[in-house]
Amino acid sequence: MASLTPWHRLATRPAEPSARAEVRTICVIGAGPSGLVAAKHLRDVGYTVTVLERSSKVGGTFVHKAYDDARLVSSKYLTAFSDLRSPTTAADHMSLPEYVAYLEEYCDRQELWSLMRFGTEVLRVTRETVNGALVYNVETRASEAYPADAGGAAQAGEGRTRTAQFDAVCVCSGLHEVPYTPAIAGADSFDGVSLHSCEYKERSLFKGRRVLVLGCGETGMDLAYRAVHTAAATAISVKRGFLAVPYEGWGGVPLDTLIANLFEHCHEHWLLHALHVKWAVTTVFIRAGFWLTTGSSAGWDQWVGHVEQVKRGHHILCKSTAALPFMNRPAKRKTWRHRLWSWLDPPHKRVD
Repeated sequence: MASLTPWHRLATRPAEPSARAEVRTICVIGAGPSGLVAAKHLRDVGYTVTVLERSSKVGGTFVHKAYDDARLVSSKYLTAFSDLRSPTTAADHMSLPEYVAYLEEYCDRQELWSLMRFGTEVLRVTRETVNGALVYNVETRASEAYPADAGGAAQAGEGRTRTAQFDAVCVCSGLHEVPYTPAIAGADSFDGVSLHSCEYKERSLFKGRRVLVLGCGETGMDLAYRAVHTAAATAISVKRGFLAVPYEGWGGVPLDTLIANLFEHCHEHWLLHALHVKWAVTTVFIRAGFWLTTGSSAGWDQWVGHVEQVKRGHHILCKSTAALPFMNRPAKRKTWRHRLWSWLDPPHKRVD
């Protein structure tokens, strides 16, 4: 058999050519979307693949950090893998349970279940040279946080450590596995409940409380909207501003399908691309559209929390916009113009 080692495609190469060896076995860490795809393609080209997953299910953060009524902000048309279309019965923006069911179907179709070891937590990965070949030692233990179920084979003995050797390791543990909590002066003396958004599960947590949401990412905006309808009072703290655009365009069409059109993806001269000419021109029309439809050019129906310069291609969009009408009210009341766009205000009970 010809060599299976595609060195030109590996992210990390051995420092010494003599340490190069035939790669046969690969450990994939994590059974989220990226881990599943990596395992499938590595197996298909002939590698022996083992997927280590700390929990008892596939899906990663879409399972363990899910919360009430959460949905994907990318549409099913662009989120789907190239070798498995999303179900036609699913909503354009799938709920998290729908998306996890899709990932499970992918495992069924691609016969990935036999590759997985659930309930297995990776403690550390070390490298060494054995007989002139570079190998990776992966130390694991049976996961205490997520006990395994019938979905896959788990290590016996909770807390017991084991070490297995592989020729390569593919890390697919995700961008959002480890929460970041900034150091805030006086936080240790706060008498109330303090938690990271990854710990939030459902809105009853806010009932009757005075809630402050720190951060204006999509999860922060989702939580702010839920708190508005449950808490005694709600405020949100924004450090640098944000750029809000709904994940659905006019007529309920998913925004990402509107962007993925011929004019956006046709050939672009390298100089025009380097100078961001397309982005500069389209920014003018997009901001004009925002102002005509919502009264603000800083974002879609965004009267507060502006970024310093609204430029297309320079900011990560916040596609959670349900909380904006409540955030906008103090700013809108200062001008008579708000009456022109009152149709955007929520029709339900008054919430300030």
